[in-house]
Amino acid sequence: MSPVYHDERQPLLGQRKESLGLQGRDGTATALAAFGLAFTIMWIQALIRWIASPTEFLPAPILGPDEIETWRLVCLRIFETLSVAVLLAHIWFCVLLPLFPYLRRFRRTDEVGYFSLDGRHVVGGLVALCADGFLNCQQYIFMWNAHSVNRGVWAKFLPFHNHASSSRYAESLLWGPPMYVYFCAGFGILGCKMVEPIRRRFPWLTNAGIFGIIWACECLFDFVIENLAIRLTHGYGYAKTYGPLTLWPGEVHQFPIYESIFVGTLGTLFTAMRLKAYDNPDGLSPVEKGYDTWPQALHNTVRTFAVIGFSSAAVVLFYHLPLNWLGVIGDSHAKYPSYMAPGPVE
Repeated sequence: MSPVYHDERQPLLGQRKESLGLQGRDGTATALAAFGLAFTIMWIQALIRWIASPTEFLPAPILGPDEIETWRLVCLRIFETLSVAVLLAHIWFCVLLPLFPYLRRFRRTDEVGYFSLDGRHVVGGLVALCADGFLNCQQYIFMWNAHSVNRGVWAKFLPFHNHASSSRYAESLLWGPPMYVYFCAGFGILGCKMVEPIRRRFPWLTNAGIFGIIWACECLFDFVIENLAIRLTHGYGYAKTYGPLTLWPGEVHQFPIYESIFVGTLGTLFTAMRLKAYDNPDGLSPVEKGYDTWPQALHNTVRTFAVIGFSSAAVVLFYHLPLNWLGVIGDSHAKYPSYMAPGPVE
């Protein structure tokens, strides 16, 4: 009997495929959950040691002589406020409402709460935030504005940190964490919302073509969001980049085009996981398959850590590793104001 291949031209949404009976022996969830647990432990120990540190859990020094313009500082505070609002919206709609259905109308309901994949993506993004400490682990390639609300950074308590490199820079507490949520979980939701309109407009497109359009759109969205934030707020910037792939080299707002490529790729990856879960009869994303080999009491825990593992691995492999490599070998140095420079090595 000849094998039957899936026709890629079929719509992405609404497909149903017969199970091959292999899910119970799939170890994907177990492997990713193990990584997710290890990554979470690394994050917790770094947080504890950072908060307990008398020298690292302090606002980064604001170095002179440069002073930030008042209008730019106002823009920075607006950016922080909007970022927190976006994060809270993700937590409310993706985590709390599915878990506690009575919150929809603040009255008792028979609807059973559940931990949604979007909710797990939000949690996964907040755990993956730990990897932000790797940005400047070898060299100062990503600059931060010391006027941001901050308590320094936890980089010193992560593996691979070069202790000859300063850890006294201002990791933002208000706009930093939301980026790991809306560029991952948020872009995943946005990408899925784009699928049906694209399919209606271009019914002849293959699945790969649809993902290509989503990827290009999310690259563009990132480019616009980041360049507005960098130019208006000086909230952050790219101190050292790979020159041939950098726009406006040498300026404080120099921008590596590979940044948008990496972020767009991450968003498309989360979009794919969401679509796969939609098409699965049990609502499972590929990274959760095999969770049912564990005792029932651990099913939700394994699924959650599997998504955390996926989120963390995706952020490290598709963002931090290539960004660090291109930054370390980079030859384009931004001319940035003193309030975006790191403090002395301690």
